[in-house]
Amino acid sequence: MTIDLQRISVKILSEAPQSVSLSPFLEIFAHWRAEKNHPAEWIDLADYAHVPRGPGIMLVGLKANVAFDLADPAPGILYVTRKGLDGTYEQRLHAALRAALELSRRLIAEKNYPASAKLRTDSLELRFPDRLLTPNNKDTDAELRPAVDAALNALFGAGGYKLTPFPDSTQTYGFAIQATKAETLSALLERLT
Repeated sequence: MTIDLQRISVKILSEAPQSVSLSPFLEIFAHWRAEKNHPAEWIDLADYAHVPRGPGIMLVGLKANVAFDLADPAPGILYVTRKGLDGTYEQRLHAALRAALELSRRLIAEKNYPASAKLRTDSLELRFPDRLLTPNNKDTDAELRPAVDAALNALFGAGGYKLTPFPDSTQTYGFAIQATKAETLSALLERLT
């Protein structure tokens, strides 16, 4: 491994309209922030509801952030690792995907989670937001693509998804992922454990 891969972004898209109320997320994340001993080590809550197509409501942790994000292509649950990952690239991807799915499952189980924000578990985005360590170029792709393919094969099955790279070198390195079928978060999590 030549990259100390720590920053991995997983977004699970939803059916929520851009106009979805973010108040429930503010309440839920405020409650979560008060919890002690969470692996992400929550430290702050940020309200970006005023930013059009922005990060929405974000719970910030020392090791990871989670948000209900309004950015294109659609609103959804965004999980971003910050530090604390170890192992191979594939193991780090598994850890990020697993944490994103676990927090998403917990979030949608909250009683005030908006019904209009139903998750589309067949539509994800996977990005590597550290532009210095993982620029969007062929060298990064050659280094990370085998691990991306292996992690997604474990999650959706070989041939069970379409992977579309973000080709613009000014964007972060990453992919839009469209699975052939939507499955429950629990079913997806079982494949990663």
